[in-house]
Amino acid sequence: MSSVSLGAIYLGEGRTRFLVWAPLAKQVQVHLVSPGEALWPLQKDDRCYFSGVVAGAEPGCLYFYRLNGEQDFPDPASRFQPRGVHGPSQVVDSHFSWDDGHWCGLPLRDYVIYVLYTQ
Repeated sequence: MSSVSLGAIYLGEGRTRFLVWAPLAKQVQVHLVSPGEALWPLQKDDRCYFSGVVAGAEPGCLYFYRLNGEQDFPDPASRFQPRGVHGPSQVVDSHFSWDDGHWCGLPLRDYVIYVLYTQ
């Protein structure tokens, strides 16, 4: 499990993998709240990780984790909380085509050097 990232990872083609550690929960669902509303059950493994791939959860979708069919919580490993820490988490696409190969850094005259001495 250590090689798999927690949270919502967009896989492409409209699919997102969700992974959360919830040792006290008996059941965890992904509660998609936008653009449409839906509940998707996650599977629990022997180390109390709940995971699953949700079709239709694309970048921009807002979601919570619903524990034991009762209360919604934001993703503790969320990559974006557009409505604050208590609001829904948002699926993001972390794939980015870098195009900064021409950038050479700042000229030395623009550097700021800060020295802090403590005793």
